[in-house]
Amino acid sequence: MNTVARKKRLPMAKVRGTLVVRNVPDGDTLPAMHAHEKYIRDHLANHLDLIEEGLRLEKVEYHLPNANGARGFVDILARDRHDLWTVIELKRSRDSARQALNEVTKYTELLRREKAVRKDRIRSIIVSTDWHDLLTPVSNLARDWGHDLQGRRITTAPGGSVLSCEPVQLLPEPFEHRPTQVHMVCFYKTPEDRDRGWARIVELAEEAQAQNLVGFDFDRVAEHDRVVGDHALYYAIGKINPDLAELQHGLDVVPDEGDEDDPYYEVPASYQDCVAEYRASHHINKGGCLAVTIEVGHPDKFSALLENPLWKMGSTRRTGAYASSDALTDRDLRKAVAGQDGHAQIIFRGSADPRIRPRWTTFIQEASEPLAGNEDWNALMRGWFAEVSADSNLTDVHVTVYNPCDLVQTLFWGLLDPERPFELYMPSILARAWNCDQPRRVTLGTLAWDGRYRPDLMERIEMVFFDPLHYAVYRQHHEVWREEPLLLELLGLRYVLVDMELGSAAPRVSHLQLFEDDRLLQIPGSPCDSPYIRPDGKLYQLTDFVSAHQEEIHEFIDKYLKLIQPF
Repeated sequence: MNTVARKKRLPMAKVRGTLVVRNVPDGDTLPAMHAHEKYIRDHLANHLDLIEEGLRLEKVEYHLPNANGARGFVDILARDRHDLWTVIELKRSRDSARQALNEVTKYTELLRREKAVRKDRIRSIIVSTDWHDLLTPVSNLARDWGHDLQGRRITTAPGGSVLSCEPVQLLPEPFEHRPTQVHMVCFYKTPEDRDRGWARIVELAEEAQAQNLVGFDFDRVAEHDRVVGDHALYYAIGKINPDLAELQHGLDVVPDEGDEDDPYYEVPASYQDCVAEYRASHHINKGGCLAVTIEVGHPDKFSALLENPLWKMGSTRRTGAYASSDALTDRDLRKAVAGQDGHAQIIFRGSADPRIRPRWTTFIQEASEPLAGNEDWNALMRGWFAEVSADSNLTDVHVTVYNPCDLVQTLFWGLLDPERPFELYMPSILARAWNCDQPRRVTLGTLAWDGRYRPDLMERIEMVFFDPLHYAVYRQHHEVWREEPLLLELLGLRYVLVDMELGSAAPRVSHLQLFEDDRLLQIPGSPCDSPYIRPDGKLYQLTDFVSAHQEEIHEFIDKYLKLIQPF
């Protein structure tokens, strides 16, 4: 009896769907014909080894009731050789990919609740003859879902028997051509020189497989005698596809066998996450970009340059994926190069919704990166994020971090810059949590002072940094943060978090958090006996410390002036 004849005698209620059969084992294409899903399902249930060796049948058409109205029938429920529950779903020809994914996710969730098992004890397999529309959504779900999800491509005979069943190779994570932290700053005499320099940089970058570049023009607007070139080009190298990175072995920046220990080829520890991009910058600099001078950049340096009133940003230059993408605006690229999407070492600005958990987890990691080296703030903000995460009513969190971990630099730059107030150079955190446009929590991170005047300030600084040259060496190697805790202790300064009272006319401290003798202390606001809180309920901050030590700090600046110069 042929398939068509059987179909006429089956009650319509029993015909749940069909699969379109287009392929036969030898690869020829037949005219589309229908095979009842029931026969394909039953054939697979009786030959589960076609899908995966070791599968054993639990039930065909396994019913899953649910009090909330979500119910259904699993086509085939099985257990694998490790005793994991396995949901096997057949995609019907009339189903969209969305319907297929809806079924497999619904049934997996219902089964998990019925069996009361963890996510890792349930897996799912989607079976279909046609993966044209399925491949992309199933690949996306498989990467992000908490359950194991696989696919199988089958070919069937007209009667519904399965002739072959092969694993489907799902799509990998899309490669993200994001800007890396490999940055360079090139200075030119004229805009025309800069244009020629950019063309040369692009040419050399392509030789090094770095097709994706983003560049920003900066022009000096004042104090021209302090720089060698008034026209700067700041550029960042986009992530190089690992498949293309292999082609770098034709460059002279990759060591030959036996030359691995040559310092010329050594990749600095700070670039271990972007070795290919570092080698590309090495190749570009070696080839020459026609600049008067070149400096190494990094996300925080770019952020400082954006805010420097002596420089004005002009055009944005793009190559490769950046040039061809309409979705990436200039603002997006500026944020990425400034490290606002991660990799910032000093400055971070960002926002997230705690209810969107995948993004929230990444957001916490990004906001915490600039806190590295500052043990007090790092630990205090971990607690802050944990408390915010536990509040299900919050809809928005905004965090701004500026953490240079260098008090000497803060005092020097902040007091010598006539264009910007000292407060902008102070290390700071502003963390705000909102619920439907209503502030629920405002927390400030700052350097608090214990209010005690220290007339021997210079001697205390020299207990840590013997002289300006000693400090300059630490600064050159980015190691000042290692000595800063001792310096702060000697000066009566401490990193703290302060929760502010909401709704008060004048900002007042609700409570203060700090570490004392490795213990977390939470001190209520005024009135209290903490030396860091003034009688009026406000905090003694770094500005108060500077005001109390003006004479001593000016002595310090005069001594360090020759060795420390702002950018």
